[in-house]
Amino acid sequence: MLTEFEVRRRMEIIRASRMAPGRKARMLLRMGRALKFQMRSFSKARARIAQTDDRNAAAGLARMAMNAEMLHDVVRTEAITVLRHGSGQTLSTKAR
Repeated sequence: MLTEFEVRRRMEIIRASRMAPGRKARMLLRMGRALKFQMRSFSKARARIAQTDDRNAAAGLARMAMNAEMLHDVVRTEAITVLRHGSGQTLSTKAR
């Protein structure tokens, strides 16, 4: 499972690297695919838990799925930025 800290740290490492923009974008999109898979896993688990009376677990899984979706969007946006501008320096990886 990728945490927000790990995703943002990896984004920073990729951004600072001297790789070609296309390679940076591919690495970012690979991480995005992992986040998308993670998001789907959380959503499926939430659907299974929703059939029980455990509202806390369902709410926690919903938050985790939403966080994974947000990180997926950030990673995709960064990959697009890298391709457009070549450096990826326009987006901040700092948590808001």
